[in-house]
Amino acid sequence: MFGDQVNYTVNLLTISYRSEAILLDPIRDIISILEESRTRNAAHGITGVLLFDGTFFLQTIEGPPEKTQEVFASIVADRRHKEVKTLGIQEIEERDFPNWHMELIGSDETARIVPDMRNLEFSYGRLREIQAMSVGMARQRKEPVSSY
Repeated sequence: MFGDQVNYTVNLLTISYRSEAILLDPIRDIISILEESRTRNAAHGITGVLLFDGTFFLQTIEGPPEKTQEVFASIVADRRHKEVKTLGIQEIEERDFPNWHMELIGSDETARIVPDMRNLEFSYGRLREIQAMSVGMARQRKEPVSSY
């Protein structure tokens, strides 16, 4: 490793979940989530994507197993998340979101990617489809909307 580079291909864990957002002041709360998480994720080698449709979060985080589990535990305990439903936990060899400490996909784009968010029928195939569409949508942008 050189300088601040992080080895993003060894001993990785990915966790995906859906939760209901409990936001008293949605804009302020989203900004707070982004600000709090940016530094923590970068410091711990966590990457991923957060989809938000205005009611639900659907997020995938990936990184070193211990740190990824710690971040997920903090999400489960966070008052801004209700009914956290784990969609998948698995070891991975390569990251899906290596350059995003947390890309936020907003409500309009999320509605196009996951129109069935409220009644999402989970399967790994469906999750992979959502992740691939998220990557594609984010890459179409000139700049990321936000990092989380």
